[in-house]
Amino acid sequence: MLTTIKHIHGGNLWAAALDYGVNPKELLDYSANINPLGPVPGAYEAIKANLETILHYPDPHCCAVKEALSRWTGQAADNMVMGNGAVELIYLLMATLKPERVLIPAPTFSEYEAAVLVAGGSLADFLLPEENQYKLDVEALAGELPGVDLVVLCNPNNPTGHLLTREEVLYVVREAAKHRVFVLVDEAFMDFVAEKDHYSVAGQVEEFSNLFVSYSLTKFLGIPGLRLGAGLGNRKLIRELTDRKDPWNVNCLAQIAGVASLEDVEHLEKSKEFVQSEKDYLWGELAKITGIEPFYPSVNYILIKLTAGWNSKSLQQELAPFRIMVRDCASFKNMDDTYIRVAVKDRKSNERLLKALRAICGEGEK
Repeated sequence: MLTTIKHIHGGNLWAAALDYGVNPKELLDYSANINPLGPVPGAYEAIKANLETILHYPDPHCCAVKEALSRWTGQAADNMVMGNGAVELIYLLMATLKPERVLIPAPTFSEYEAAVLVAGGSLADFLLPEENQYKLDVEALAGELPGVDLVVLCNPNNPTGHLLTREEVLYVVREAAKHRVFVLVDEAFMDFVAEKDHYSVAGQVEEFSNLFVSYSLTKFLGIPGLRLGAGLGNRKLIRELTDRKDPWNVNCLAQIAGVASLEDVEHLEKSKEFVQSEKDYLWGELAKITGIEPFYPSVNYILIKLTAGWNSKSLQQELAPFRIMVRDCASFKNMDDTYIRVAVKDRKSNERLLKALRAICGEGEK
């Protein structure tokens, strides 16, 4: 019997534009969590200056990108494999390891489950309690490790934004090693985290043979349309993944933009500071609006509980005249239609969202 695999994400500007009957340029997209400052100016310039490279095959090893990423992260290029977005590498890892049973805390990013099913595996759900704001208890998770082959940790978690400490993640990695369980840690949004070096486990991939870290560049670098991601693991695993991946999986313009972006450290640091400041402002203003309860975020998106009779679909419909898209969280396993997720954007955009939500929920504040 075939299993239906659903791919439901934010950021589908084209479908929303059709639904709303408007030009995509008219929409304010709060459903995708992208750097609000956008790409570094040098990325545009580098692409324009190197358009002739599309006449040639791209570097199959992405050497220049790896070196630039190595300088940005402090991790060795030999521990990296590059992908057409981090999702490609998650699918590649599952196809390579072929785990029979995979433990996935929920709610979380849906592509982990899809990748497991495509690779012929089965799922062992670990449902996070709503009453504890879907926070993960790593000791309880460790108790479920016997009998599974792989466990997935999304850190920070999407869509909740909850963040595990490095010690908590490494506790799971060590406990997993005792049971011969592999651990995939998805750090797609880690660059948005203040003091990320206190949380990331990318530096431990050579130490633990059962650890692989997936890492997105498209979100923080603001280039989701180009697709660029990385995976970090021990060198034996990286060689195996490299041998199995498509030979030219990252196009030349993505590589060029990636290098240019990673070299503009000033823009990247400014982006992180901007997000830290603007998320506090947006969360604080959302918390004042009657009928919604925002989770305090560690990253560049905010999970919101609807508490005044709204559901995610009806709120989306109410936001349509304002030309604003938000992420309906009803499609996340273990989460219902009383949740939405919004990105952190620039002040002008955030004011537009807040004005719309105040109008919909009533002008009164808590």
